[in-house]
Amino acid sequence: MHEKLVIVPKKKTGSKKMLTTAWFILACLMFLLATFVNPVIFLIPGIAFALVWYFQAFRSDIEYEYTYYDGEFRFARIKAKSRRKAIGSVQMDDVLGFAPRGDRSVYKYENDKNLAYKNLTSGDPEAKVYELIAKGEKGLVRYEFEPDDEMLNEVMVKYPRSVVR
Repeated sequence: MHEKLVIVPKKKTGSKKMLTTAWFILACLMFLLATFVNPVIFLIPGIAFALVWYFQAFRSDIEYEYTYYDGEFRFARIKAKSRRKAIGSVQMDDVLGFAPRGDRSVYKYENDKNLAYKNLTSGDPEAKVYELIAKGEKGLVRYEFEPDDEMLNEVMVKYPRSVVR
């Protein structure tokens, strides 16, 4: 059995793109004013706007990593392609349901407010999102994520009854 890994980048929203552009324009404007008008007054805000733009544009990228290996799912969030944080781990023996979002087998869990909910999707409305409901340490947990077909096939080899396609 080999390990199957899927990495899904989170989609940037329109407001985040606009805000990043606004920080860049403000930084450029401040540097131009510092060059031609008064360097003392406009240089410090220009540096501040440039730093905010840098962190907003390059250091806030988020990716989700899904790993399946021999009956175990591991989920992680990767920020700025450097910091990895484990979100959860699920044994397939503890899974109550594994189906596409909106499927009738997991529908009763979608509106349950007592479940811990973890959204690990890219935010793309056209992506095929699956829900995994499992027993956790503190009760039931519902994960939403986007596995690819190869990962689903790997799960179906060992647990064909657990997965609804």
